Amino acid sequence: MAEGIARPTWRVLLLGGTTASGKSTAGRRLSQALGIPCLSADSVWRAVLAITTAETHPALFQWPRPEVVPDDPEHLLKIHIEEAKAMTPALEAFINWEMKEGNRFILQGAWFTPELAARRCAASDEVRSVFLDEPLESDIMASMLERSKRTEPDARQLIVARVGWLYGNWIREQAQQHGVPIVNARPRETLVDRIIAAAG
Repeated sequence: MAEGIARPTWRVLLLGGTTASGKSTAGRRLSQALGIPCLSADSVWRAVLAITTAETHPALFQWPRPEVVPDDPEHLLKIHIEEAKAMTPALEAFINWEMKEGNRFILQGAWFTPELAARRCAASDEVRSVFLDEPLESDIMASMLERSKRTEPDARQLIVARVGWLYGNWIREQAQQHGVPIVNARPRETLVDRIIAAAG
């Protein structure tokens, strides 16, 4: 653990937020600072997709694949929310097992909802949750371009950035409604310290 940073009292930190809000980078830096593994909710999502089908779990297979670029962000927002809610049982099972095993970890991703986070925090003092807020669509796009090493967005990135911004707005409203801590994703330089402070 980094010098000067106290070992947290929590065992599980749920780090949420929309796409390109800095969850993965912040999770890695938190992992290094606290000496705690950072896991990705995407791993749970991919495992679930591998053993389900569009017929058995339609909510998990609505999001367009790379070759499909629809032009209705509001519709895609609804699909994104439905998919996140459909992931709740799998994420809860994962968290339950890891906690039963006595593991300490950070779980970052866009798949868990503020409702799930608030419920898990209320159920155990060992669980904390913080959601990252990236309020500007232009910042989401900038992060996406940096990650893809592009200077100009393609058609899909334009749609995904808009949906990410809309989803971020929904997360912010839900986090406020459920009393879950939210921290601004910028400035990035102080993000880890602000997450630690918000988690308590």
